[in-house]
Amino acid sequence: MQKLLNKMDAVIISAPMNLLYFTGLENSDALALYYQDTKYYFTSESYYGLAGSNLHGYLIKNIDEIFSFIESKNIKSIGIESSLDTDIQLKFYQVGVNTLFNIDFRLQKIRAIKDSTELEFIKKAQEITDKTFEDLLPSIREGMSEIELATILESLLHKNGANGLAFESIVAFDKNTAIPHAVRSMNTLKNGSLITLDFGAKYQGYCSDMTRTIAFGDVTDEEKKAYEYVSIAQEMALSIMHAGMTGKECDSMARLFFAEKGLDKYFIHTLGHSIGLEVHEFPRLSQKDTTVLEENMVVTVEPGLYFDGYFGIRIEDLVILNKTDIINLTKSPKKLIII
Repeated sequence: MQKLLNKMDAVIISAPMNLLYFTGLENSDALALYYQDTKYYFTSESYYGLAGSNLHGYLIKNIDEIFSFIESKNIKSIGIESSLDTDIQLKFYQVGVNTLFNIDFRLQKIRAIKDSTELEFIKKAQEITDKTFEDLLPSIREGMSEIELATILESLLHKNGANGLAFESIVAFDKNTAIPHAVRSMNTLKNGSLITLDFGAKYQGYCSDMTRTIAFGDVTDEEKKAYEYVSIAQEMALSIMHAGMTGKECDSMARLFFAEKGLDKYFIHTLGHSIGLEVHEFPRLSQKDTTVLEENMVVTVEPGLYFDGYFGIRIEDLVILNKTDIINLTKSPKKLIII
């Protein structure tokens, strides 16, 4: 935060997830203000008790006083997030501020590199996710619906220690597996069904994310071949990825392999994304993202092939980037499981 203050008089954090990151307390009715060497937490009186028992090193003030505070300190330039309410931004000008800097990208970059505590939380979240996958397999039976299986999965996540869900789990059977972000339905499981399981735990606020495609009963040659290609594409990416590459370069490794097989048009999303307090963070492993990846960024690697109206295959692991390689946090088996 001090680096930002070298370029502006004050910095205000307003988005709940950024408030959680910088203060340790998620609150949609608060503004954290950093001015000189002092940290202020402006919130409503109803949150005083919560803030007082959870915040360390912050002076707690009434949120209604923020404008008079800025005026009294003669603050002229403030770093803000674009999501900050427009009315609040206009009032800043009315109390003497002459420059508002957008700091969205700078905050994204700060959050992108995880410290040792964050990495431990993410590792634990993925351990819970792996254990849940192992525990879920015996529950899969013919005739159950996507909704029923998703309910069991999410119950197991909590049973295994998750503080919450990283996102609403994706459970898809048959042709629904051809939809990358399928919405669970009453579609029932039968012999010959493919199953997509995309889910993650939250632990101490931090997310995991994993996808496995498994089969229930008979598997066609086309499905086996598609699974093999997705598996090869992922292993190619995992074996080459490291800090210093760009998101585009990582994405291209899988995309070029699919192109060689004449299948690139069926890879309809990016290779992956960063993860942390939110399941989708900056940067992304995308053809549009030329961000240079750095050590201790945590990203997903999830190539997939989707044949509309028929079936889809996706395999997703969660990895930490190092200077020369990656640390794969995902331990669940990737050989095609046939139940």
